[in-house]
Amino acid sequence: MNDQLEMGLSNARVAKYHQQELPDFQGNPLIGALPPILSLEEAFDELSYHPDYDEKERMLSPHLRYHAIPRLQRFFQPVMQHLDLEQRFSRLLRYGYVGRNPLSPGYTRQLNEAHQVMKGQAQAVPYDIRSTASSFTLMGFSGIGKTTAIERILSLYPQLIIHKHPINLTQIVWLKLNCPHDGSLKSLCMDFFLKIDRLLGTNYYDRFGSKRNSISSMVTRMGQIARLHCIGALIIDEIQHLLTAKDSGSEKMMNFFVTLVNEIGIPVMMIGTMRARSVLQQDFRQARRGSGQGDMVWQQMKKGDDWDVLVESMWEYQWIENRVELTRDLNETLYEQSQGIVDIAVKLFALSQGRAIETEAETITPAMIRKVASDDLKLVQPMLKALKSGLPSEIEKYEDIMPMDIEEYLQYRSHNIDIKATIQKKKEKQAEERQKQQSSVLEKVILALIGLDMDTNLSEKAATNVLKRFPDSSQAELMQKALTYIEEQQKPKIKKKATIPNHLQNLINQGKKKKRSAYESLLDSNYIKNPLDEFVI
Repeated sequence: MNDQLEMGLSNARVAKYHQQELPDFQGNPLIGALPPILSLEEAFDELSYHPDYDEKERMLSPHLRYHAIPRLQRFFQPVMQHLDLEQRFSRLLRYGYVGRNPLSPGYTRQLNEAHQVMKGQAQAVPYDIRSTASSFTLMGFSGIGKTTAIERILSLYPQLIIHKHPINLTQIVWLKLNCPHDGSLKSLCMDFFLKIDRLLGTNYYDRFGSKRNSISSMVTRMGQIARLHCIGALIIDEIQHLLTAKDSGSEKMMNFFVTLVNEIGIPVMMIGTMRARSVLQQDFRQARRGSGQGDMVWQQMKKGDDWDVLVESMWEYQWIENRVELTRDLNETLYEQSQGIVDIAVKLFALSQGRAIETEAETITPAMIRKVASDDLKLVQPMLKALKSGLPSEIEKYEDIMPMDIEEYLQYRSHNIDIKATIQKKKEKQAEERQKQQSSVLEKVILALIGLDMDTNLSEKAATNVLKRFPDSSQAELMQKALTYIEEQQKPKIKKKATIPNHLQNLINQGKKKKRSAYESLLDSNYIKNPLDEFVI
């Protein structure tokens, strides 16, 4: 059976057991098969994801560069809060397995008793199960990077691990579900069965997830399956959707999460926006059970080392022709316009590049970043202004910061880029055709002139001159103008008579007024000499 599973599950990994140094984890194959515990430095390297990038891409055509910009969405630069989350999840996962050791004598009995508890036929489960599992919550603004961060952390762990003989089980390390938009526990259970079926190739949804099954029946089967397949941690995202649950749906779902942790021993991590506080804190018991590893609240990043590390790493990804160095002014402008919301900062940088390519500016300036924020982030401007104010009364009006879909936006804007590229190609094609057409007309005019026994060089010169001056004229008109040009070029040039300089003419005119001859006037002014003076007597 395990061989079939191994062949059928492409996302599964055959267990390789690592020696455990902590006594709490020793002798437990479910923990031993997990990747080694990471130090902060190792977690930083493992969580970092910098997509491939080549400087030569900046020289590509505008529409190709525009399509490269969404690559920034895959960029991930861990900061301290991400490293803290990785450490907490690592503890949550491992300590959740401490009380569930398939090699322990009481493991089978625990499975049976857990099943009886879910059916309401037993009062309690041995203490060692419920004492090791815990839960915690992660709350923060939408767009702060909660979901992206947990998905990066989950990627460090194989989702399925196949344990061969003598254990013979398939371990589901983690399972991530999104809380249904209607906050329905039944919808959550149905999603659970579907996810398990996709992972294992089972038919739990057909057996337990149909509409004819009651919620209580689904919850029973869900808890049993979670124990049977050794689910290490259950991650429930978008927990704020419980606010939309009808009747007492949110209370039922929270009770179910508490049961998973306390009675079945499955750690639960809940992720939600700031609106989730009202759900998680509506009952002291629920709030306490959600704090096993301590609650985490992510607000906007503050200016400092973490912000600088993020922006400096992100700034390397530029697809504009003129590479822009990151200045203090640019850094502060990006922070001011995003208010430290990572999702907005990354997308604002991407959209600014799109604007630079679209407008052919091919550079990024603080003014452009502010302009893009004003034009393209209209929906979040009220919330950003509330964050800028720092007033709790204003911030409380906007419990969520709505993220935007940059890919959808760029796809919309790329239409303009594609149109510009198409128009430019058409212009180039028209210019090329016009050039060919003019070359053809020029050739015909030259040949026609030569046919009239005109000089070859003069014909070429005349035709080129008139076509340049009158590009829209017909061939007949060009021929007439070329003949006129040749005629003017062949006219004999008449030498102009020498003119008397104006100064000499003035002297002569003044002499006439005194009734003196031109000779006398010029002689008196020493412009000419008396010829008799040249002879010696």
